[in-house]
Amino acid sequence: MNLSQKILAALISAAASCSAFADSSLSFQDVTFSTQAVDSDTLRFTITGADTAGGDWLGVQYLKAFSFKDIGDIASFAVVSGPSFASIAESGKELNAKGCTGGNSGGACFSFTQATALTSSMTWTIDFVAAAGQTLNFAAPHLKVDFYTSAGDKKSTGSLLSQSMVSAVPEPETFALLLAGLGLVGAVARRRQNRTR
Repeated sequence: MNLSQKILAALISAAASCSAFADSSLSFQDVTFSTQAVDSDTLRFTITGADTAGGDWLGVQYLKAFSFKDIGDIASFAVVSGPSFASIAESGKELNAKGCTGGNSGGACFSFTQATALTSSMTWTIDFVAAAGQTLNFAAPHLKVDFYTSAGDKKSTGSLLSQSMVSAVPEPETFALLLAGLGLVGAVARRRQNRTR
């Protein structure tokens, strides 16, 4: 394999890895939700600004549950870091008005037995294991979140969020690096072409 082929292979590999581990975000009622694929089966989930939410979430102080769907069939998962859960629903469940009791969703639902107090920024790292023969896709998960005004509430405060997250736009540096690499491949090819003349 010559130098230009090696460079092109490296660029293609880098571009493929960027798209496979896409970051996603969603803003709703002054709260920002973001996901970052740490690797092919580990997802970092962050909630920012929930303690100062607006709209019909104004005054929320607790998180009761959240779920991801449309990420693939999951055999199991473990919360690696973040506020711990006293209760975690089974994989494949979906968050609805009654908690993590919804049907098969191609994802997982996480529920606190006691609602956890909101802070300005909360982050979880979750390690998933895909079902046999399946792959996970974190590019645009469908997120559901359930907030409460007080820890003892039996019903969520305001809207039960249920929206798909949007993949983040790559940073300008990513495009610059890609263009520089393509330029280098072009320069090497032109130089070789000039040598053969």
